[in-house]
Amino acid sequence: MIKRISYVALAALALVGSSTGIASAEGETIGRAASYVNPDTGAATENPNVNPNSECETPDRTDTQQISPPGTTTNNVHNDACFLKFGKRVNGPASFQSSGVGVISACPDPDGTGPEFSRLTDTNGDGRADLCYMSAFQTTGLPGDREYHTRLNNTGPAGTQRVVFCSDANANGCRDETNKSSIAIKWVR
Repeated sequence: MIKRISYVALAALALVGSSTGIASAEGETIGRAASYVNPDTGAATENPNVNPNSECETPDRTDTQQISPPGTTTNNVHNDACFLKFGKRVNGPASFQSSGVGVISACPDPDGTGPEFSRLTDTNGDGRADLCYMSAFQTTGLPGDREYHTRLNNTGPAGTQRVVFCSDANANGCRDETNKSSIAIKWVR
């Protein structure tokens, strides 16, 4: 009888752990990574060539955008993402990592003044921010909660910016991670 209760208790704990979206012992967030270009419909930064229904469940992963004038973020691109499990958005530590032209121009704190945090860094010393780490998804009570957000910008040369979103329990970027999703921005003059 005690053995049977122990098995039931262990099974229940496993079920709770698998449904919360917390990071596993292997460092992967439970849930499939899904990254997309936000169309910003109605905003000054609206991307008319992005599907207006682009979101985690129906992502548009490419955009063509004009380079912003020097010193501005006029034509920035809003990259959002989430982790999906059984149709629900789940939480865990994550990163956006950029390569190619452009920069990550914003890496907002996920909960404002709460315990969660974000960190924007230049990992290769070229003077451009290329890694946005977030300890959790947004929980501010505003639209966009239960998602991760970053902004991309380019005031330099034309070319392609690739941004990988990943589960990142060790907070060191996406190169060593397997649970990831990416977008590509073609920056033009």
